[in-house]
Amino acid sequence: MSKMGRRSLLLSASSLGLAALWPGVALAEAPPAAKRQRVLVVAFLRGGLDGLSLGVPHGDAGYYSARRGIAIAAPGKTGGAIDLDGYFGLHPRLAPLVPAYRAGELALVHAVGSPHGTRSHFEAQDYAETAMPGARSVRDGWLGRALVSTGRARAPLGVVALSSKRPLALRGNLDVVSAKRIDRFALRAPKKLDERLTRGFEALYADNDDPVTRAGHNALDVARRLRDIDRSVDASTYPQGARPLAEVAALIRADVGLEVAWIDVGGWDTHQGQGNSESGRLPRLFDGLGKGLAQFRADLGERFADVVVLVMTEFGRTVAENGTGGTDHGHGSAMLVMGGPVRGGKVYGKWPGLAEGSRHEKRDLAVTTDYRDVLAELSTGHLGAPHAALVTPDYTPSPLGLLR
Repeated sequence: MSKMGRRSLLLSASSLGLAALWPGVALAEAPPAAKRQRVLVVAFLRGGLDGLSLGVPHGDAGYYSARRGIAIAAPGKTGGAIDLDGYFGLHPRLAPLVPAYRAGELALVHAVGSPHGTRSHFEAQDYAETAMPGARSVRDGWLGRALVSTGRARAPLGVVALSSKRPLALRGNLDVVSAKRIDRFALRAPKKLDERLTRGFEALYADNDDPVTRAGHNALDVARRLRDIDRSVDASTYPQGARPLAEVAALIRADVGLEVAWIDVGGWDTHQGQGNSESGRLPRLFDGLGKGLAQFRADLGERFADVVVLVMTEFGRTVAENGTGGTDHGHGSAMLVMGGPVRGGKVYGKWPGLAEGSRHEKRDLAVTTDYRDVLAELSTGHLGAPHAALVTPDYTPSPLGLLR
């Protein structure tokens, strides 16, 4: 095993193996975190979210003719959608998000997606994370480019990914703390040896300034800071699938300098038994998403004024249901954008219609808003990237006006 490999394996997140800290900016020299740091939280719903169930187009007759068994009923009917603007509604299991929408802190972006027509999860997820659809050789991500372009030094916990590996979106010349659960980010050692080994590694990493040494020093610093974080956010108040939001809320409230948090959420590939408003797989998923985001907003209190949450996916589902009560891989989908800086209480995007002649390849919701328009606007308007071209280098975005 190489020298880099031996030292990299010294720190881990419980049984998850390597807690990836990537050398880049010398984080140990970062200035103290500002008390009102702007934060972007990205929740990536992997598998292909059915945007037609998230934002129900109850005003489009084509929706009901294509979905005899899994359509969400119109507002006012049993199990009906929660009306937003007379044409679109939220899935009823997302009712906990209605207060945020009514307060102007939640927006729905519909018929959004990539211009690339792939139906492969792996390709579509890569393109969603690089913001360069069709370019297979790209090895850095849109968030990585956005953060590097600001030129700012960051705290050791400035960029966190609650994921089994570093997301492609965050690849680039910056440091990322990556672990499925940050509360288990620690030196893997018996408790009685932990303090002694920590002192030993601190001495080992004290003098040199090579990339491996910096990574080791930063990892120890991160572990130490995590031990000191106030755990007053009660994770048990979050649904099981939304527990990572509790960890992000704790980091934000602790003012550790968090700037970006990425959360991977799997299980959104609803080929079979998708369900409608009550029974089926999708209602259970929406139940966790809605309650989790609402609890996150409540836990942050006034700090929510500085936070934006983006909920995105790689592609949508077919307009028509299939023979197993599900939907197949599609094209256009929907996004949620929530936060204090968000110009919410509105559905964004041009609706293409669901008549067969208006669909993408006569089967899918057409894309009328390029997803890069949203990513670029959040990068420049919230994270402070100086130019959209640094985030989406092969595309000129059109801002939607999502931020105040």
